[in-house]
Amino acid sequence: MLTISKPLSSGQASSYHEKEFANSEQNYYSQKGIVQGEWTGQLAVEWGLTGAVGALEFERLANGQHPATGEQIVQHRFSQSRTSEQDETVATAEHRAGWDATFSAPKSISITALVGGDDLVRQAHRESVRIALDELERYVQARIGGNHPAETTGKMIAAEFEHDSARPVNGYAAPQLHTHVVIFNVTETPDGKAHALQPRELYRSQRFATAVYQSELVSRLRQLGYEIERDSNGTPQIKGYTKEYLQASSPRRKQIEEYLANQGMEGYAAAQIAAHRTREAKINLRPEEMQRLNRALAAEFGNDPQAVVNQARARRQGLEQQPANREETLKAAHAALTFARDRNVEREAVAGERKILEDALRRSQGQARLSELRSALERRIQNREFIHLRTAPNGERMLTTADMLGYERQNISTMESGRNRFAPLIRPEKVRKLHNELQRLNPAQRQAAEEIAQSTDKITGFQGTAGSGKTTTLAAVRKLAQAEGYEVQGFAPTSRAARLLEGAGIRSNTLQQFLVKVQEMDANQRRLYVIDESSLASTKQVNQFFKRLGAQDRVLLVGDIRQHQAVEAGRPFEQFQEAGMRTVRLEEIIRQQDPQLKQAIDLLAKERVKEAVDQLREQGRIHEVASSHERLKAVVEEYLRAPDKSLVISPDNRSRNEINRMVHEGLRTEGMITAEEQRMAVLVNRQELTGADRQWAAKYEPGNVVRYTRGSKQFRLETGEYATVIAVDSERNLVTVRRQDSQEITYDPRRLQGVNVYKTEERDLSPGDRIQFTAPFRKERIANRELATIERIGGDGNLRVRLESGRRVEF
Repeated sequence: MLTISKPLSSGQASSYHEKEFANSEQNYYSQKGIVQGEWTGQLAVEWGLTGAVGALEFERLANGQHPATGEQIVQHRFSQSRTSEQDETVATAEHRAGWDATFSAPKSISITALVGGDDLVRQAHRESVRIALDELERYVQARIGGNHPAETTGKMIAAEFEHDSARPVNGYAAPQLHTHVVIFNVTETPDGKAHALQPRELYRSQRFATAVYQSELVSRLRQLGYEIERDSNGTPQIKGYTKEYLQASSPRRKQIEEYLANQGMEGYAAAQIAAHRTREAKINLRPEEMQRLNRALAAEFGNDPQAVVNQARARRQGLEQQPANREETLKAAHAALTFARDRNVEREAVAGERKILEDALRRSQGQARLSELRSALERRIQNREFIHLRTAPNGERMLTTADMLGYERQNISTMESGRNRFAPLIRPEKVRKLHNELQRLNPAQRQAAEEIAQSTDKITGFQGTAGSGKTTTLAAVRKLAQAEGYEVQGFAPTSRAARLLEGAGIRSNTLQQFLVKVQEMDANQRRLYVIDESSLASTKQVNQFFKRLGAQDRVLLVGDIRQHQAVEAGRPFEQFQEAGMRTVRLEEIIRQQDPQLKQAIDLLAKERVKEAVDQLREQGRIHEVASSHERLKAVVEEYLRAPDKSLVISPDNRSRNEINRMVHEGLRTEGMITAEEQRMAVLVNRQELTGADRQWAAKYEPGNVVRYTRGSKQFRLETGEYATVIAVDSERNLVTVRRQDSQEITYDPRRLQGVNVYKTEERDLSPGDRIQFTAPFRKERIANRELATIERIGGDGNLRVRLESGRRVEF
């Protein structure tokens, strides 16, 4: 994989060149024992830098100077100290010399190349790094300065250093093939001027470059006769090594993981800190001695890397005699692109070419290389399956599909064709007769209700700021419409929003449930459909909904385009407003009674975030706690003061679990839940999986729980049935699950539609704890995301819960 460091100062870069990058002690497995850096990059070629990296040129570039003349071409900044308002000494950043982009081969591949001694594997790593670097270079940008946007140049100067060992742990440096690429902080625009580099697009390209590197590497390894499998992280590994041996050969990784666990830290940035703080001093063993240590370690686990190499060499002879199967490659390329299309368009109406190619590379698993995927994508663009909408400032093409474009056009056409086609929703005399209903509203709400009542369009928008009283206004509109003879029915993209809509007296359900049901409609009945949280509805959902409308049906789309957008692709509510949909607006916030808080909320509603946050900080409503433990403790204490009125949002799983544990303990201490506890497995929805992901076996993990929302006659699966994943065959795209009756079935996930996938977490539960259901239970009439309180836990794990409605249910 590829990791890109934080910026290196000129001092760090010079020190690293001497002590790290070009240090022969970094190569314990090479017989030469020499690290020979090499220049790379288009700008390096143009400036005459080829071959071995020289210390003088490296030093000059690290200081922003021309490598040949020493002329200062990028302004050099020196670190300065100043005293802050809090009387603290603050040092400004030094000159950015560049960034260390490190390509690391997976562990089994490193072992095969270095312990097994197959130098062709090492060469495959080098070639794969070069191709990935070429792709990374496409997105190099110049920092222009001022208010000018960065300019894409596609030129860089970089120095490559290949190493073959990890940092030593207890005197043992494990084999780890990796390449450091120092990308210097200089590029050149077409006018020939040198500029500092804007690294934002480099960081954004990390996942793409990793996918390119791994795809190229896997393809080359297969040609060398190696069989490939994916580990639990999706990383490609050479078959033939046990999990225990790979772990024993990775003491450095274990050392970092143990440090993170002890410190309660997680994430990439924390891992970098851990790596720095756990570094051991270099050792100086001869390559022969290190090879002896490796052979001894391999022997302990009964797995000789030489056997893996020998088996690959035997297969290699047969592969060399077989002609390349062009048809199979094209098939793999198109299948991968179809997956990438479905995965991206499910959640975004427009996707970047880079993201589509990244997902296609991961799906093809080396069966189709980047060049083949690009050719296949070009053909599909020419066939208008993919449509090039625009080119982003970074030079990347932004693509959508003909289907998505068709949905959007149909939606807008439906909205436009319904303009001024009806009598007012509610006749003026009816509004006057029901004037008392409007008297209960404030002037802004009353005006909004009257404007909705006067609409002559089939589809009308109601744009309202959070806290402006939309629900109260809708209650009045509902009474007016029912008095006119309309049947009023509400929908929302989430069950929670649907329940809130019922607060306006509108019978409501989720939009998804309406779309999956086939029901007869009375053609003579006039209906007013109210869709709340319309900004959360996707383009495809709205398209399907519009196709179900009767000739006399009217629609009121309610929402706020400044709030969350749909999880699935599209922003129809915003697009309708842009296309001229009659939209009633309610902007005055009435929920907040505190004048100071209301002022800050008004600023947030107007997207003046910095001013709002500054005001909240001045009002003492924002508190920063540096210590992780003390921060979580403060969050839990605040929550326990008013659990029913508090909402805790956590940025990561580790803190979420810790907060849950601390809240549970606090509730028990205060007597709000019983001391009785039982350890139970709780299902957590794998929301990161798209529909396309759920058709790819490699995305499943042993231990995942699958819920079949549609069932299957072929496999005799009932609707709502659960099963546990016990095995995954990513090569043949097969998943094996164990049903609740212990029966095991194996199937291709592309054959089954309608599944939810969950991870299990162990949790201590007590009577009094509140839980939320992650899926609907039709038999018990429980909606998705419905809240309940545990009343009893049986010894067999059965629960009795009380729903928010007061109804009790036993499981």
